[in-house]
Amino acid sequence: MKGVFKHFITFSILIVVSLFLCFQKTWAVNQNLNHKKLKEKIVEKKHKATEKSRHTIIKEAVMAVFETKKAIEYLEKGEKQKALDSLAMIDGKLDLILARQPELSLAPVDVRVETYDIYADIKAIKKAIKKSKILLAEGKVQQAREILHSLASEIDIIVISLPLTTYPKAIKNIARLIDKDKLKEAKYALYDLLNTLVMTKHVIPLPILRAEELLKQAEMLTEKKNRSPKENNKLNSLLSQAKKQLKMAQVLGYGEKKDYERFYAQIENIRKKTQHNRYGKGFFDEIKKSLTEFKNKIFNKETGE
Repeated sequence: MKGVFKHFITFSILIVVSLFLCFQKTWAVNQNLNHKKLKEKIVEKKHKATEKSRHTIIKEAVMAVFETKKAIEYLEKGEKQKALDSLAMIDGKLDLILARQPELSLAPVDVRVETYDIYADIKAIKKAIKKSKILLAEGKVQQAREILHSLASEIDIIVISLPLTTYPKAIKNIARLIDKDKLKEAKYALYDLLNTLVMTKHVIPLPILRAEELLKQAEMLTEKKNRSPKENNKLNSLLSQAKKQLKMAQVLGYGEKKDYERFYAQIENIRKKTQHNRYGKGFFDEIKKSLTEFKNKIFNKETGE
């Protein structure tokens, strides 16, 4: 028993040391990425994306959800008429939304933001993916799930919406239940109705944002005449770091291989154009356009929760 316990401690220490070394290596590779300016730019982009999503919130839909909860409270107190008044208000708010936007199927009522990041290099990520595949092949789904859950580097913008195709009809049906004095049944129906709110997730990969910011810094140097050797080294370093971030995004499964092959080719094309201290504008137009289109494709690929 002591021998087993000793081996267990040794194994645990090895895991801790390996993770520590992996973190130290990752920190060394990414320390240039974590400087204040880059972090501020990423936070700024996160806020902009969040605000853009918040602008889609429809206040009438928010009021409809609020009144649904109030109606439940009234029913719990046995206040039938007040509950009916709340349902009438909901009906009016939803009619107003549909009158303005008859084609709308989901009315956003709330937005929340979650950020996930991974402290590992590409080699460690590939190793984790390989391990999860082995676990899945062995039928150890939950152990694999624990590993896969950590393999994310993204900002998730989660939009909660009221389903306009079903909510209005349900409110009318619940009003009929109240008219028949089936208050308990109506209350449970309202609880069920709140459970029909739709959650949609939009993903913004962090490595893509970091690559964009690094390329912006590189672009400023490519436009500079008579760059110093130090500046040329910095330019090459920025391009290499941007490529590394794109490789991380690819390994983490954001997008398809063909997308990244195009990005890598565009970066190498920029290197060629800036060789021998050449400078100019427009070198980054192609990759900026490609990254914007790619980001929009990922963001608009809605994931239901």
